[in-house]
Amino acid sequence: MITIDLSGPFVTYSILAALGILGWVWGFRYFVSLGLMTTVAYLIAVQGGNFIVGLINRTYSNLPRLAAFLTGGDTASAAPLGPIIPENLEAPLLLRVLVFIALVAIGIGYSFPWEGKPLGGWGGKRPLRILGALTGLYTAVLLTSAVAIFWREFAPTATVPEMLARALNSLPTWTGIIPSTITAFVITLITVTLIRFNRIWAIDGGGGGGGGPRK
Repeated sequence: MITIDLSGPFVTYSILAALGILGWVWGFRYFVSLGLMTTVAYLIAVQGGNFIVGLINRTYSNLPRLAAFLTGGDTASAAPLGPIIPENLEAPLLLRVLVFIALVAIGIGYSFPWEGKPLGGWGGKRPLRILGALTGLYTAVLLTSAVAIFWREFAPTATVPEMLARALNSLPTWTGIIPSTITAFVITLITVTLIRFNRIWAIDGGGGGGGGPRK
C-alpha cells in the first residue's frame, strides 16, 4: 500500500511539476500571459494587500468631502464615512483572495495579442518550450507562495478537514526568494522583448493573437 505524506514536500513538488510540464507543452508565448498576470496579482493582493485595503477604505471614507468639493460645499463640515471594508481579519483577507483569483483568471481566460496557439506535443521549438517550462515553474512558485500566505493568515480562525490543513501547512511561502524570482522574470521578459521586438506581435507556433477571450 502506497502512503502519501501530505505534510511533506509532495504537494509543492506536484504543483511545480504540473505547471512546469504544462509550460513545456504550451510554450512560452502562450504561457507567459498567465505568468505575467500572476505576478500582477501577487504584487497587488499578496505583497500590497494591506495597502490596497487601506486605500479603498480611505477613498470611500472621503467620498462626502469629495462630493462637497465638487458641489462647492464646505468640505470641513462633511463627516467622513466609516470604512467599507470592516477592520477585522476575514473581510480584508477575502478581498485580497478574490482580487488574486480574478487577476489570475484573466491570465487564464484572456487571449493577449502576443499569444499563439499552444504548441502541443513534446518536440520542436525547444527554446519556446524551455522558456515555457521555466515560466510554469515561476508561476507555480508564486501561486504556492500566495496560497501559503493566505492560509497562514486564515488558519487561526479556520476549521477545515485535517488532510486539507496538512496539505496547506506543507506549502512554503518562499518569501525569501520571491523578490529575486520576480526580478528574474521581469528581466527575462525585457530580454525576450528586445531580442524579438520586430516579431513580438507575429504569429509563432500556429494561430494567434488579437486579444479577447480564449475560445
